[in-house]
Amino acid sequence: MEAVLEFMAQGPGLMAFLLLVACGLGLPPWSEELVILGSGYFVSEGNLGYVAAVCWCWGGILAGDTIIYMLGRFAGERVYNWPVLRSHLKPSRRRRFNVSFLKNGTKVVFFARFVPGVRMVAYLVAGNLRMSYTKFVILDSIGAALTVPISVWLGWKFAANLDYVLEQMHKFRVPLLILAVVVVSIVVYRMGTARKNRFLALIHKRKQRDEQG
Repeated sequence: MEAVLEFMAQGPGLMAFLLLVACGLGLPPWSEELVILGSGYFVSEGNLGYVAAVCWCWGGILAGDTIIYMLGRFAGERVYNWPVLRSHLKPSRRRRFNVSFLKNGTKVVFFARFVPGVRMVAYLVAGNLRMSYTKFVILDSIGAALTVPISVWLGWKFAANLDYVLEQMHKFRVPLLILAVVVVSIVVYRMGTARKNRFLALIHKRKQRDEQG
């Protein structure tokens, strides 16, 4: 953790972005959580704003995942000869995976964000099987929205115990994901309700003007 923080100290926002791109490509420091918690640490130090930290991390995640998707899209069938896929997808398993992906591609891409072991494989296949890039980005963005804001906040509020927080995040990954889904659902619901109320208020005002006119 200390090595990551030392590297990020050179420029917390930009360094977080670059490290997350590297994580997406399967390069050190490997764990996205390390970098995102580190961004929260620099928020606590006053070197980075909370919203800025979330945006830099979100952007880094999407950039790294996009590179993987594009490699799969433009490499064609050659993608299956790459070591990362060749070791995970033997010909028979590859056929089953492709059939499953064609039937449940949306679910596969969405949940792959929370399963590091299959994330790269799923995104490479998503590109190779020509999933719409717009759809891919939307699904990936939603997945990032469920984790990044909370992880940055945890790094911010528990900056003195980042290693412990990281350990607990791994231990309680599923409950935290459920909590994130609930929180985001509440926010989306409240935003939708507020928009609906504004729309109804606007219609009411127009009716009043029509009646007065």
